[in-house]
This record gives sequence, C-alpha cells and structure tokens, in this order.
Amino acid sequence: MTLLHLTRRNVVVFFRDPAAVFFSLLSPIILFVLFSAFLGGVQTDALQKSLPTASADDVDAFVYSWVIANLVMITTATTSLSALVVFVNDRVGNVFRDFLVSPISRLQMILAYLLGAFVVSIALSTTVFVLADVYLGVVYGAALSVGSLAHAYAQLIGFCLLFSAIWSFVVTFIGSAGVFTSVATIVGTAGGFLAGAYITVGALPSGVVTFMNVLPLNQAATLMRGPFTRSPLDALAGASDQARTTIEEEYGLLPHIASAQVPEWAIWLLFAGLFIVFVLLGAWRIGRRIG
Repeated sequence: MTLLHLTRRNVVVFFRDPAAVFFSLLSPIILFVLFSAFLGGVQTDALQKSLPTASADDVDAFVYSWVIANLVMITTATTSLSALVVFVNDRVGNVFRDFLVSPISRLQMILAYLLGAFVVSIALSTTVFVLADVYLGVVYGAALSVGSLAHAYAQLIGFCLLFSAIWSFVVTFIGSAGVFTSVATIVGTAGGFLAGAYITVGALPSGVVTFMNVLPLNQAATLMRGPFTRSPLDALAGASDQARTTIEEEYGLLPHIASAQVPEWAIWLLFAGLFIVFVLLGAWRIGRRIG
C-alpha cells in the first residue's frame, strides 16, 4: 500500500461520515447564519452612521465581504482539524497494529494522516470559497476580481497547510473520540471570536486585540480579508484616506504581530516557521503514537 493509497483511504473514511463533514463546517455555517439574521444589520448600521455619505449598497458589500473572508478562513481551520478524527479513531480502534504487520513504513503512515487532513481541508474550503464568491457576486455585486480571486485562493492553500500541521500535533494528545469532539467543538466555537469574526477588533480592548494578534487564527483572518475587501473598501472609502485608515483599523485589515503592525510577508514568514515546526512535531508525535 503506497502513500497515495493510504492518503486516499484516510480521505474516503472521513467523507463516509456525513456527520463529521457537517460538523467540520458547523462553525462557518453558524457565522453565516448569525450575520444573516442580525449581526450583519448591526455592523452595517454602525458603519453607515460613521460614514453617512456612503451608499447603503457599498456598506453592505464591504461588511459582507469582510464576513465571507472570515468564514472562508475559519473553514480552513475547522476542516483540517475535523479530518484528523481518522487518526484518533485509528488510534482508539488499534488500527495501527494492522498497518504495522503490513509492508507499510511508519513514515508513510505519518505522511498519510498529514496529507489526508490537507486534502480534506482543501476540498471543503474550496467548495465554501466558490460558493462564497458566487454569493457575494449575486447578492452584493462584490465578486472577487481575477487577481483577488487568485490571491485569496493562494492564501487558502497556505492556511490549509498551516492548520493541518498545527492540528496534527494537537490531536496526538487526544486519546478518545469523545475528547476529540469536545476539542473540535471548543475550537469551532472559540475560533470565530479569536479570529475577530463576530466582533470587530476596533470594538475590543487593546489588551485583548494584542493577544489575538499573536494567534495564527487572527493573523490568517487579517490576511484573508485583504483580497475580499479590496474593491469594496475602495468603493466605500473613495478618495478619503482618513476614512480608509479608520475602516482598516476598525475591521482588522492591517496585519499585526502582537501590537506591532507588520507587512504581509512577515506574517507569511512566521507561518512558514510555524508550519515547519509543527510538521516536525506532529510527525514525531504521530510516529510515537503509532508505536
């Protein structure tokens, strides 16, 4: 059995469980429902009051582009974690023993779990990404341009890689399906808040914002907002630099590490380092759990 076959097996096992697929998407679904129901109205009303000369259509397009950017980023985090339930179930069910008596190397097993999580995350995140862009285009006339689409999707791939690596390390400390479900629920619930998806960072205390700015979730959300809100922000702010700066600060469009504003490449350099560290740690820990 090759690495490709093992990876395919892990992906197929995950998608055979409709409940696992649904719950991996539950957090972005909740975010969308809450904003469609009432949070979106709160945001648009507040922004309209601060920019009374802006058109209602421009305000709506910006706010919901911001929401969709958060939703897409959160999907990359929750789906990559949920995909690793296959590893937890294999561990609980002693499936490792069956693999170890077959001509499969430990390295192949380790890489198959990592790649399986990445493939699942890419598949589900891409689906959400496409549906989200269609939604923005049809409802708000704010579909991404070709350049922004490519930029956002490249970031999506990077986030899927990063979170697959991080969660591959985290799940090695989980010894039962029940604990995994609890962890996934906590991540799905808290992730939206830690990413600044429910409340704009401008409405939070500075200490809380500084803490959020050291978390990959919030840093990734900031990066994803860039291509999604670029055109709506141009239309909303117009030629007013003051309005643009105020919106960027209020809605978390400027990348930070802790309290320091940094260029985007600095965040990606940090992510590259985190990816390498967690891939190595995750591979080491998975190898130990395999036996």
